[in-house]
Amino acid sequence: MRKLNEMDLAEIVGSTVKGYHIEGVRIKRGEFTDSDHYGIILGRNDGGNYVTWQFHLDEDDSVNPYWGHYHMENREAALRDYNERDLTGKPFKVTITETLRKTVEVEAKNRQEAEQIVSENWKNSEYVLDADNFVEVEVASVSVDGEEEAFQ
Repeated sequence: MRKLNEMDLAEIVGSTVKGYHIEGVRIKRGEFTDSDHYGIILGRNDGGNYVTWQFHLDEDDSVNPYWGHYHMENREAALRDYNERDLTGKPFKVTITETLRKTVEVEAKNRQEAEQIVSENWKNSEYVLDADNFVEVEVASVSVDGEEEAFQ
């Protein structure tokens, strides 16, 4: 990932990224030393829906967008978000929950006993779940000040 420059921005405006025609692009404002390695995009798809993304350039200079805010047909909200999304930050508490799953077969008299056997075996580290047992991840956040954020 490299520092963005005005030539990069000029090449991105008017292009299409993930089905969105790029109407605006700018370098991210920020306090961090590498803030100028990231940018903000304003895009509109053929259905009239708007998005703002944060992005960086990959090694091959392709645009890598992420952290999208989708605004449906509300251009005004999208423009406001495009102009303001990196001006001020506020603290958030973000909880990451990973779900791992493994199925084992045991002989038991009934379901309760089977669950008890597996539970004891798991506690004794006979079953160790790792990345191969990954099922899903959930990310949820709340602002530290308790305010809820709604994205249109």
